[in-house]
Amino acid sequence: MLKTLLGIALFTASGIAAATPQISIGSMYEFIDADKSTLLKRIRNNGDQTAYIRTEVSEIIYQHDGKKIERKMDASEVARGNINGLVFTPLRMIIPAKAMQSGRLVFSGKREQERYFRVRFSPVLPKDQYEFNQSKQEYEAYRQKLSAGINILTGFGAMIIVRPENVRYSTQIERVGQIISFKNNGNSTVLIDGIKECINKKCAPENSVFLLPGKTHQIHQKTNHSLQFILQEGSKSTPKSFG
Repeated sequence: MLKTLLGIALFTASGIAAATPQISIGSMYEFIDADKSTLLKRIRNNGDQTAYIRTEVSEIIYQHDGKKIERKMDASEVARGNINGLVFTPLRMIIPAKAMQSGRLVFSGKREQERYFRVRFSPVLPKDQYEFNQSKQEYEAYRQKLSAGINILTGFGAMIIVRPENVRYSTQIERVGQIISFKNNGNSTVLIDGIKECINKKCAPENSVFLLPGKTHQIHQKTNHSLQFILQEGSKSTPKSFG
């Protein structure tokens, strides 16, 4: 009897929990190239309920000591058109179940050096009917659905890298013994992609590293292993390997 009750409870809870928004934002890293100021971003809702999404943009500032701070973009300044940074439009998104909506990232301002932003997409229960321009009936119906069971509304953040106006790539790669060192002497982020160590045709899972300007990264190559990767500098891809 106890097993039966537990089975019913688990089935009911999982059934209720499944009826929630489940968003997907695609790539977690995006680049706005030097000759562009906008980027299209597609947000999907793979869940069984409409997703009401708030967006928030913060600039990430790397300090000389290696620490970083986040500064939220001032919505009032954006509304007045005084933009020195990145904005995402629309600020609020309503995406039906199993549907997709596009938003646009727009950069305006100084880009003498590379700049970094984090855009957060957070599915929420609207605080009132006015936040997303719902009718009272729509708001109440949605609130009751999500409040009726166990709900986990998962948000995601994307890193947006705005390349400087005059991009210069200069990646130094050196090998000393079994240590392979990468140093980004340029002024824009490069990607060390598809890093893969292999032995006797058996390869470990691939991974990738984003290397910011002025930063270094080291890989320890195991004995008798080969190392392969692709150096991605903007649109230029250079495959490399060490036996």
